[in-house]
Parts: sequence; C-alpha cells; structure tokens
Amino acid sequence: MKKIVCVAIVGKGNNPLFIQDFSSSITDENKLKLHYIVHCSLDIIEDKPGVPTSKKLPSEMYLGLLYPTEDYKVYGYLTNTKIKFIIVVLDNSDIKDSDLKIFFKRLQLLFINTTSNPFYKPNSKIESKKFLQDVTNLVPSL
Repeated sequence: MKKIVCVAIVGKGNNPLFIQDFSSSITDENKLKLHYIVHCSLDIIEDKPGVPTSKKLPSEMYLGLLYPTEDYKVYGYLTNTKIKFIIVVLDNSDIKDSDLKIFFKRLQLLFINTTSNPFYKPNSKIESKKFLQDVTNLVPSL
C-alpha cells in the first residue's frame, strides 16, 4: 500500500507546476479534495513560523508537517527559489522526518533535471512523461 497519496510542486507565484495523485482509489471527488488540500497548504507555508520572508533564504528548507486532516497528513519543503514541494500522505502512515527529507531532496533533484532542459519553458506546468515516470518510481521509496 502506497503511503503517498499526492505529490505537488508549486511555483514561486503559487502557480501549480505539477500535481499528481497516486492513490489507486481516487475518485473525482477525492481528487478535488487533494487539490484543495494542496491549495490550503500554500497559506500555511506562508504563515509558518521560521519561513524567511526576506531575500535571504537557506539553500533548502524542510518545513515538516504542515497540517493533518482527518484522512491525510501534509508535508512541505521550500527551496531557495521559493518553489514549494508538497506531499500528502495517509494519516496512518508512520514516516520519519529523515526519510521525508531524503524524499524531498530526491524530488528536488528530479525537478532540477527536468527544468534544466532547454525545451522547458520556465515557470510553466511540467508535462514531461519522463518526469512523471521518475516521480512515480520515487513514490514507493518512502
């Protein structure tokens, strides 16, 4: 059973670059709920204590648990370029912070490799099949 239900990457202007659901039992209603959860997490990231608002950001920032819902837990990661990585996991999943940090770093590396492609239009939706496949292969590692 997969622990990760959704992976999202959001640009610095809070525009969705990549959102993918990984649950086998996703209905349209659940998909909408996951998108809503990701959207709500953006407000929490901005309001989270310790998130620098100045131009000086650390090179990486694991934000930890953003908030739990009745079915899920939402975790976040912020890069120095203000790209936000958000994952939604099942509430009954027991995941260590060290494992989450490794997952986010691997996800960031996939993102960097994809957006470094000269054919990628900066700050646009990621539609690469290779990126989707790489993320799909990464999800079971957590």
